[in-house]
Formats: sequence, structure tokens, C-alpha cells
Amino acid sequence: MAIYLIWGSTYLASKICLSGPHAMSVMQLQITREMVGAVILGGLTLLRYGWPAGVRGLDIGLCMFCGVLLWCGGNTLATACAPYTSSGFIVMAMGVIPLWTALFDSLFGGGAISRRMVLSLLTGLAGLAMVVWPSFHGGQAGAGQGHPLVLMLVLQLGAMSWAAGTVLQRPLAARFPGGLVAAGQLATGAVGLSCVALVLHDVPHFDLAPRQWSALAFLLLFGSVIAPGSYVAVVRTFRPEIASTFAYVNPIVGVCLGSLILGERPALLSLVGMAIILGSVALLLLPPRLLAFRGLGRNKTA
Repeated sequence: MAIYLIWGSTYLASKICLSGPHAMSVMQLQITREMVGAVILGGLTLLRYGWPAGVRGLDIGLCMFCGVLLWCGGNTLATACAPYTSSGFIVMAMGVIPLWTALFDSLFGGGAISRRMVLSLLTGLAGLAMVVWPSFHGGQAGAGQGHPLVLMLVLQLGAMSWAAGTVLQRPLAARFPGGLVAAGQLATGAVGLSCVALVLHDVPHFDLAPRQWSALAFLLLFGSVIAPGSYVAVVRTFRPEIASTFAYVNPIVGVCLGSLILGERPALLSLVGMAIILGSVALLLLPPRLLAFRGLGRNKTA
């Protein structure tokens, strides 16, 4: 429940931090989030459990690689789009994460790709086309300064990066405390983005308005400490596509909050596209016995 409610609102909080005359840069926001989250989450986990036994160099390398995928790739690419479009547009576009996760889980895990998975992915992509279409004709779903097609491509790269990191971290989630795994990933993301910020001469500042301080505090506590640790725990317990269903609920939470707080008004066609994306994820997650057409659950090779 924590990842459902928290990550549905983090894009809105990021939008607030990255907007206005006192706006933070994307790099500053992400580095601050990830560094503070790594210190707090890692410190609390070590105090409770101590350093785990049996940590190998391969485990550390995998943790760092997943940290790059999750926090330098997935989360940062989505956050980078916030200054150029509405928060509702971002959460709608990221709603296909469970579909990419299921696809990568089959590819990396050596499983067969079922007809139902292919149909779900194609249906989800059709929903994405409906989400982005109004922005080409003056609709407000993607209102902002960025080109809608570029934004959608960046968001899908972010979604695929997050999905890949989710699938690959399963061995770590099964063997080590979730808070420690998440802290290592956050720390890797913070170090990686700090190197990028140095190259770009992105100088940090904290001359923020009260509203931005509130949004940043929310991101630090809930988005960078509670949600990441909870996510690794969910990955340990459930299949990756089930764990990633936070993106199944995010669009509903994000669109509602964006409308209430920022006055965002998504186009009707975009909302229909969001509903189609949610339906495609539901099709993927439903047990085969509940489907009207059982043939959708069979493998292509059957």
C-alpha cells in the first residue's frame, strides 16, 4: 500500500520542486533525494540488522548496476520530464511499467512469452498513443515546453530501465534486508548523478520557496526512504510484474492530485488511453481461469 500511495504522488512533488523562480535542477533534486535516502535507510537498516553475512563482490556489482537502472535511468528520466509536461501526463505514460517488467522477466528468466503478454503490451502501447495524441493538437495532457513525442520516448526509456532493474534485483532482494539493498541502489544513483552534475557544472542551491521545501521534505521521507525499502520487500515476496503494479495505481493517484493541486486538466482522449493502459495491465495480471478466452494465456509455442 505504501508504494501505491507514495509513488503516485512523487511526480507531483517533483513538479513543484522543479517549477517556479526558485526551482531546483533535476540533478540537484535527484542527488539530494538519493543521497539522503541512502544515508537514512542504510543507517536504520544497519542498526537493526547489522552487516549481512555472505556479501560477495558480485552482489555489490549487481546492486550498483540495478541502482543505475532504477535511479539514474528510470526515476531520473521520469523526473527530467517534469519541467516540460504535466505530472498527470508522466504518471499516465509510466503506467506501462508492469508490462515491460513482465516482458523482461520472461526474457531474462528464460520463460516463454505468452500470447496474452504480447496482446497486453500491444494494447498498452495503443493506450500510450491515445495519451500523447491530444498534445499534438493543443490538448493539455502533455501541456508544456517539450515535444510530446520526445517526452514519451524518454518516459518509455525510463519505464524500461526501471522494469529491467526490478527484474534483475530479485536475487539481492531474496538474500539481504530490503532497506540495505535499496540504500545501496540509492547511493549508487547519487554518486553516478553527482559525476554527471560535475561535468555539466550543475551548481546546487537551496534558495527554495516554502511550498518547495514541503515538497522536498515529502520526497526525502516518503519517496526516498519508505517507498524504496518497501519496494525491495515487495520484489522479494511477489513476482516482478506484481511488484511493479504501483504503476497500475499511480496514474489514478497522480492525475487526481495534479488536477486538485496544480489545476491540470488532462484531455478526455488521454484519460481513455489511461483506462486502456490499466486494462492491459489487468489483462496481464488476471489468472488465466478468469479470462473469457483461455487461449490468451497459452505460450506462442503451444
